[in-house]
Amino acid sequence: MTKTDIAEKIAMELDIYKIEAKQILDILLDNMIAALKKGDKIEIRGLGSFHVKVRKTMKRRHPSTKQIITIPGQKVIKFIPGKFLKNIEV
Repeated sequence: MTKTDIAEKIAMELDIYKIEAKQILDILLDNMIAALKKGDKIEIRGLGSFHVKVRKTMKRRHPSTKQIITIPGQKVIKFIPGKFLKNIEV
């Protein structure tokens, strides 16, 4: 499912134009991204939560050269599924 597909479903359910639904979706996603950039946690009941995790710097061996390399630390987005998603059978 793409962003366009989601916007189309929102438009159908709310009986609004697709462009308005896309604007609503863009506002939602922009606010979520801004919150994560600030380091805030986003929790959507039933779906799950998003938070920023800081990975530490790691030393690993390069598989082809066998040389030890340093992988710098970085921030990553973690998603923890909510109760509803954990119980879904695929």
